[in-house]
Formats: sequence, C-alpha cells, structure tokens
Amino acid sequence: MTEQTSQPRISLRQLASLMLYIGIAGYGGGPSIIAYLKRILVEQRRWVTEQDFLTGVSLSQVLPGANALSTVVYLGYRLGGGPGALVTAVSFLTPSMVFMIVLSALYFAFVSLQVVQALFAGLGAVVVGLLVNALVAMGKSAIKSVTAGVIALAVFLAMLILQLSIPLAIVLSAVLGWWLLRPAVADSPSQTAAAPSATGWLAWGLGFLGVALLLWLTRQTAVTQLCLALLRVGALTFGGGYAAVALFQQEAVTLHHWLTNRQFLDGLALGQITPGPVVITATFIGYRVLGIAGAVLATVAVFLPGGLAMYFLARQHEQMKHLRWLQGMVNGIVAGFIGVLLSVTVHLTQQSVTDWKTALLALASAATLLIAKRDPLWVILGGAVLSLVLFR
Repeated sequence: MTEQTSQPRISLRQLASLMLYIGIAGYGGGPSIIAYLKRILVEQRRWVTEQDFLTGVSLSQVLPGANALSTVVYLGYRLGGGPGALVTAVSFLTPSMVFMIVLSALYFAFVSLQVVQALFAGLGAVVVGLLVNALVAMGKSAIKSVTAGVIALAVFLAMLILQLSIPLAIVLSAVLGWWLLRPAVADSPSQTAAAPSATGWLAWGLGFLGVALLLWLTRQTAVTQLCLALLRVGALTFGGGYAAVALFQQEAVTLHHWLTNRQFLDGLALGQITPGPVVITATFIGYRVLGIAGAVLATVAVFLPGGLAMYFLARQHEQMKHLRWLQGMVNGIVAGFIGVLLSVTVHLTQQSVTDWKTALLALASAATLLIAKRDPLWVILGGAVLSLVLFR
C-alpha cells in the first residue's frame, strides 16, 4: 500500500452525501464528471491534493470500465480506505441507475405510441453524431503516434473485411501494443510496492473460484447470462465509456438478441440524458431482460471489473505502473478500440441514416458537438424535438 499524504478526516457520511450530489449533477460523460470532481474535491473543499487527483485520473486511463467511476473509487480509497471506495462508488452510481430505470420503464411501456415512436425515430441518427464526436475526442488522446494509428486502422480493416469479432480484435490490439507501443524506459523494480501476502492472494483466489463455479453451474439461466455478458463488457472496455458501445451491441443485439438495433440506439440515447457515465446504458439492457432486478444486476456487473481493478491498483500502483509490457498492451487496446468504434459507427450509420431527414439529424448533431462544443444532453433533447417535427 502506498504512503498516505496528510488529509482531513472525512466521514463516510460526508463522502456518501457529496458523491450522491455529484452523481445527480454529473452530466456530460467521463471528462466532464472528472473536471467536476476536481473542482469540488481539489479546489473547493481541498479534501485531496491536485497530485493525488491527477494520480487517480492517470490510473483510470489504464484500467477497464468508466474512467469517472475508477477515479471516484481511487478518491474514495484515499479518503476512506476500502469502505470509502465502496461508499463513493455506490453513492455516485445510484442516481444515474435510478434515473435510467425510470426512463427504461417509461420507454418499454409507451414505445408503441405514435408520438413516442416519432420522438425516437431520429435519435438513432443523433447517436451516430455522438459516436462521430466520440471518435474525434478519443482519437486525439488514443492516437498519439503513427504506430497507434496503424493499429487502429488494422483493427478496423480486420473487422470490416475479415469479420473479426470484438474479443479477437482486443487480443490483436493487445499483442500489437505489446510489440510496438511499449515505453522505451526500462522497468524500475526499485519503485515497486510490497506484494500482498500469500494469505491475501489465497483468500481472493478462493473467492473468485467460488464465484466462477457458481456462474458455471447456473450458466443456462437468464441471471447468469446477463451478469456474464455485462461483466465481459466491463472487463474489456478500455479508453472511456464510448468504447463500451461496440461491446454492448455485440452482447445485447448480436449474441443474445435482448434488443433490436433500434432499441439499442434508443438505449444509448437515454444513457446520454441521464447523469453519470455513458456505460449506464447497461441498466437499460438489464431492465429489458429482467426488469428492475436485472437493471440492478447489470449495473453492478458492468462497473464491477473497473471498480475492483482500481481498488487493487490504488494499493499497488507503484508496482504496476513500471511494467512496460502492461503499458504497451494497454496502449495497444486503447488504440485498437478506435478501430472497433469506427467499425461500429459505420455499421450503425448504415442502420440509422436511411434518408435525408436522418442524414440531416446526424450531420447537425455532429456539427453541434464538434464545432459549437455543446453538451451531448442538449444535442439529444434538440434531436428529440426535431424528431417530433420531422417524423410525425
């Protein structure tokens, strides 16, 4: 465990109330939420130093899952240890999960009404605009060299021409990253932290084996299939919430047929008008499969891998951050996800942009985000209004 800096004593109740507030007010996706966290925790309340905050943000970039949640878990761990990490994660995610459950219930109850169909008719095209904006934003941070760009292009072409599946695309990205994107600086074993005790590893190993055995024994049930699908999404999402879009589509539409393409796009749109990370779309999928219980299970499953990874890395980050092979693999996966996201964007564009009306909505959404720099929330709401005008 790393040495703790001098910090004010913060109660779990204070952490919970603040993170609940941030969970309600945190619109705009990961980068906006992280900036909001910095303003409140570092500049206003001074609960953590800027260096601690930046450490949490940098660690979140090399972990799976939503960057915002990983940063929240790190800050909770610094302020309250293991209980603090748990309290901050639950408090932060609860508002967006509740909002999404309400929206999902309304959507599936009233989607057959003509006015609701008109409302959502153009939102698939708006989502295409959101994905184009995400490609540009993520590409700027992920494609930092010609080599990274080549990896992204190779993954895109492999999916487009060879019909490579997403898991294999991620493996390809990791191998190429390990080979081509390893940092030149040698590992620094002198900086490593003490490894956990053998007893600790044994306890965690037995726990994971028990959970794995339970999942295997119940693998044919809807509960287990939902949990495994969303665990896979959470474990394989690198580079921010939008990287999960392709994985969501594969699990919910292609493999399990829980959603149609149209419902999937509508779920992504609903994820944009709720606070919290974009990955909250998992709640929509879970509600479709098993109602409120499924929504809660899906939410926990999709955020669990990233949250646990940050908890362990917060304890051992001095050891892990100097592993060149791991840095190279992560760099490759992040670059490869740009190719995956490009492939999904092309596919969804073919599905959603079918006439001049949807083309207009897609172009207007992309231009509003890229040029006018408007928040995605207002783009979604504006797109909904235009849909009512164009498709009624």
